[in-house]
Amino acid sequence: MGAIAAMMLVAAGPDDLDGALRAAAAQYYAKAGTVAAVAGPDTTMDYYERLVTDAATLHQSPPAGYPPDAWRAAIRAASQLDLSLAEQLLARAYRPMAQIRGLGEALVRSSKDGTMQPVAVYVPRGYSPAHSAALLVFLHGRDQAESHLLAPSYVQDLAERTKTILVAPYGRGSYDYDGAESDVYDALDAAQRAFSIDARKRYLVGYSMGGFSVFRLAPLHPSDWTAVMSIAGSLLASRAPRVLGTMASARFYILTGFRDDIVPTAYPTATAIYLRDAGLAVAFYSQPDGTHALRSLAPILAQAWNDMERGIVRNPSGLTGAPNLPEAVGTP
Repeated sequence: MGAIAAMMLVAAGPDDLDGALRAAAAQYYAKAGTVAAVAGPDTTMDYYERLVTDAATLHQSPPAGYPPDAWRAAIRAASQLDLSLAEQLLARAYRPMAQIRGLGEALVRSSKDGTMQPVAVYVPRGYSPAHSAALLVFLHGRDQAESHLLAPSYVQDLAERTKTILVAPYGRGSYDYDGAESDVYDALDAAQRAFSIDARKRYLVGYSMGGFSVFRLAPLHPSDWTAVMSIAGSLLASRAPRVLGTMASARFYILTGFRDDIVPTAYPTATAIYLRDAGLAVAFYSQPDGTHALRSLAPILAQAWNDMERGIVRNPSGLTGAPNLPEAVGTP
């Protein structure tokens, strides 16, 4: 494990990081049974696959519209988080969340079964325990890791500008955080123990699948959340009564890309209309050229994030149409 750590520290280019990822993957695979006793059998091999996928992604071209330098920086940051996760699990030596500054990976003991579950963390450089900070729990999309959600610089820049601590739980299971509800709330509890958190500024935010899941998870403990943000997601009709019955005092921020071909913009739009007509505090943001890619929504994400931090709600008075909420959809 010391060799892996050394390679992480000296890695100066893609080839160096590639070697570190492949070395870690080989050691991890050889000891997967040992790791499963710590992390649980359901997702142990998911962490191995991350290392292999990260190594391959280092040599891929960036997606269309993604600046190459920003793409490479995000991939390297995510890869280093995944290396850190593997190293901690193999060594059974876990980095205390309270020690993280900037971007880091922690493992939190599950209240459900005692396993160690991953949480990506970003702590603004200016954070001091003497001053309470806002806390944002960020839920990723389907087939996405928590490390890749916090790795992009534009996400970290928003955390820096608003002095917000970010925690992104992995959440076991492949769909809708089903069975991983405790992982989300364990991450929240761990962050509140590790840092000085302003109880008036606790936000649950989700992207894609996570943007659907926020409407299921927030009502489980509604008093924990000041505001809820759904990015490229939607409220389902079956969940609407519980949201209305438990979340009347929360603020809602709904974001969509007009050209989203995965989660049609009609779903988030209907969500905003439904919440508005029900008398809840809701703001709606649509990116005209936005697709399903989170980066394409960066302009409205910055606006909505700043509004949420400042307690601003921009009532979507211009939206018209019937609030036809979807019943169930497959989400990425």
